[in-house]
Amino acid sequence: MLNWFKKNKKPKSESEVLKTNSDEYSFRWFEEEDPDNPFNKRILDISPYTTTAMAFTKEKAVAEKYNELRASLGKELIEIDTSGFDTTSANLQYPHNGEQLEGIAFKADSMDCKWDIYAYDNYLFFSRSWDGRLVYKAKYTITTEKISIPEIQFENDLSKKEAINDVHFLIKTHAVGQAFPHMIPKDIKTEAQIAQWSFSKFGNRAYYACYDDITDTLITSKK
Repeated sequence: MLNWFKKNKKPKSESEVLKTNSDEYSFRWFEEEDPDNPFNKRILDISPYTTTAMAFTKEKAVAEKYNELRASLGKELIEIDTSGFDTTSANLQYPHNGEQLEGIAFKADSMDCKWDIYAYDNYLFFSRSWDGRLVYKAKYTITTEKISIPEIQFENDLSKKEAINDVHFLIKTHAVGQAFPHMIPKDIKTEAQIAQWSFSKFGNRAYYACYDDITDTLITSKK
């Protein structure tokens, strides 16, 4: 799965119950120029919470749906009518070996992981792991050196900026397996709220929160 890619709103409720309280943790902001910050963005390290928090549901139907989806190949997403989705152009590119994609790109292995990703018919499908809801459908093209995403369809209660940033983050962290910042709404102010919001939306792969657009994020060496 991972070798496919080589060289301001609260998330919708999924009846989630958290075993760990974000108020019990302390978090650290890293300024862009901080030598311990590997990115060219100001980030909040929320990994102490997101990598230890445990999510579960008290609703039997939700748990059963999650378990059912673990056996899915995601082909049911191909037939979903996205005529009610909004669409935005994008310019996202990732190094690739030219191999064609089909099937599972990423599969959640616990309820602490919130996304599944599939590739079919030159589209990447990003769905919620708990209920299978399709959130993003990204068109892609492949060359011998890269994968390009020129267009993204997305649920119409989201913004174009959110769609582009989320798709970029999900590819980087889930498909590629890289630690990478995610964009958060500017109206979420406290560190505990940021950590809990991030975990609810992105699960245990949300390590670094950022108020800025993350599509131009670089990994830098400051030492």
